[in-house]
Amino acid sequence: MVGFMTISARTRGPALGVPVPQDVDKLEAQLRLYILEQVKWVRQAPRDARRHAILGMVYAANSIWPEARLAFRNAATLDPKEPLAQLYVAVATQEMGDFDESLKLYRQVTVRFPNFAPALYRLGDALLRAGAVDEAENVFRRLIALAPQEWRGFAGLGDVKLRKGNYQDAANDLERAIQIDPNAKVAHHLLGLAYRGLGRLEDAQRELSLGVNATKYPMPDAWSATAQQHMKSLQDQFEMAAEYGEAGQPEKAVALLETALIYHPDNPNVMNNLAIAYNRAGQPQKARSLLLKVIQIDTNNLPAYIALAASCQELDLNAEALAHAERAVRLAPTIAQPHLAKASVLLAMAQDAEALAELRVALSCDPRNAEIEIEMGDVCLRNLDQPGEALKHYQQAIQLEPAFVGGHVRLAEVLIRLRDSPGARKAIEDLRKLAPTEPALVGLEARFRNLVNR
Repeated sequence: MVGFMTISARTRGPALGVPVPQDVDKLEAQLRLYILEQVKWVRQAPRDARRHAILGMVYAANSIWPEARLAFRNAATLDPKEPLAQLYVAVATQEMGDFDESLKLYRQVTVRFPNFAPALYRLGDALLRAGAVDEAENVFRRLIALAPQEWRGFAGLGDVKLRKGNYQDAANDLERAIQIDPNAKVAHHLLGLAYRGLGRLEDAQRELSLGVNATKYPMPDAWSATAQQHMKSLQDQFEMAAEYGEAGQPEKAVALLETALIYHPDNPNVMNNLAIAYNRAGQPQKARSLLLKVIQIDTNNLPAYIALAASCQELDLNAEALAHAERAVRLAPTIAQPHLAKASVLLAMAQDAEALAELRVALSCDPRNAEIEIEMGDVCLRNLDQPGEALKHYQQAIQLEPAFVGGHVRLAEVLIRLRDSPGARKAIEDLRKLAPTEPALVGLEARFRNLVNR
């Protein structure tokens, strides 16, 4: 049995064929075996709509769209009352590049299931792509009425008004979208465009920065919630592991990649990614052991030396950590990451000036990296007692990335330390506009009050 999905199991009707990719034998081992297992499971009950739907999600999650569409069609045939089956036939059709047919299918789904919000979102988005702005407006208004706590309806309506040049109304809708979900990058980007149209250039810059690298994700539904468990390609698993690590769940990354290693026992990329997960999970000894195997297989494996430096540093093996970092620098002297690894080890060895010099080299390799500027500012402020130099780095970081919350926090901190009341006041105000719920605001405001009341 695989993941649960809300769809009825039909035991009557035709026994439909189960789609299998023609090149299944060429797929990665873990993905191939997983697909064949699911195919076998569906063949055991070929009239079960739910099983066909799950197989469709297996294919969709791994971007195998022709077979996904066939599986979703089977599910729709066996259970014609299930709107998600018909919606995903349209999704697969769009992913296969037949946009006109998919738009037609989206319309059909919303006519047959007029209160099905995920289909309305897909239709509205497709209509915007097709330039059918007036029809899209009607669809997004229906979506808002059905799902008033779904930010995508307000963002879609704001996009419509933006395209019509109605910047104020667009801003109102997009502000509402961000109230619902402050992390909606698409809405921030569109709001930045609306503010720019209104001549609010400082606000526009802030919102556009918050919307950098915005990617549209469809409205979630009961089936899309199951997709991640079916992702078995190595690249997808690497990305999921990284997301787990960034979300403070490294143990999930470890479990995911330990399973992948069973299927790919000699793959350096799997070992490198698993080692990173071990480091994040507080298991540097396991990471070190694994990475030493990697550099035996490939003596020039740059990611392995960088991760080894981090592992050894965590184990207080600073001399070994420095040797690995220096090896990484020799392998790639024009890439920032090896220099950052070396700087980190030097800081652990209390060689602060040398670490700052290494950070300067890293910045020369990646001059638009705001995080390096922040790191340099931190070293200047906390290690070398150079608040004036730290201020320059924090200001440069914010110039590079105006929505960098951590940069604004540090800027306010150093301005308070430098007793610059006007500068600190503005820095705190900018931070409040950018991130009104930022926990550091309370402490900064208290310190600022102490400054001005002296």
